[in-house]
Amino acid sequence: MKPTPKIESTPPKVPAQEAGEKTAYDSDHSEVKYQNLVSQLNPHFLFNSLATLESLIYSDQRLAVKFLSQLTRVYRYVLTTRHTKLVTLGEELCFIKDYADLLQTRFGKGLEVCLTVPEAYYSYQIVPTTLQILIENATRHNLTDPDSPLLVTIKTENQRLIIENNLQIKRTLEVQNRQGLSSLRNLYAYFSETTLEIQQTPEFFRIVLPLL
Repeated sequence: MKPTPKIESTPPKVPAQEAGEKTAYDSDHSEVKYQNLVSQLNPHFLFNSLATLESLIYSDQRLAVKFLSQLTRVYRYVLTTRHTKLVTLGEELCFIKDYADLLQTRFGKGLEVCLTVPEAYYSYQIVPTTLQILIENATRHNLTDPDSPLLVTIKTENQRLIIENNLQIKRTLEVQNRQGLSSLRNLYAYFSETTLEIQQTPEFFRIVLPLL
């Protein structure tokens, strides 16, 4: 009797290119999540939010309740989407309204966030917390002066999302990781052939995102 041939179980090999692309995607995705956590869980952000809340408790209890509710929703969104690749633009805009209100309560008339996105675009998709990262970037680099407010506008054009702010650069910038925008651009490259554009003039800074 001939011996039964031994069959070795060999796991399928992952093509080198696909494995490399996955590793690169994971790296960029992790960097963007890191940027989000740095912004959201930054001790300064939390300290400023709690200081604002404390002040409101004494001056305007109704606004304090609203502020606390918005802060809770902001953190809940961050936690529930941290492992999600994409969310709808409608979900992201709902989140960013709460986040923008928190910042506007803190900065007062020094910050204006204007959303002009038609509902027809709400079903498109976006990388979660993209808008938060970009608004945080704008407030971190620019002055928020009541006499010369920082204006951040979010609008659509030709199936793309445009986030724009006027430039009034701070003389002293906070120390931070400057790879955030680059990592965000690389991450969007995995979902669309249309690249994320970074545009700057002497007056404006603009990010143009492909809607997915």
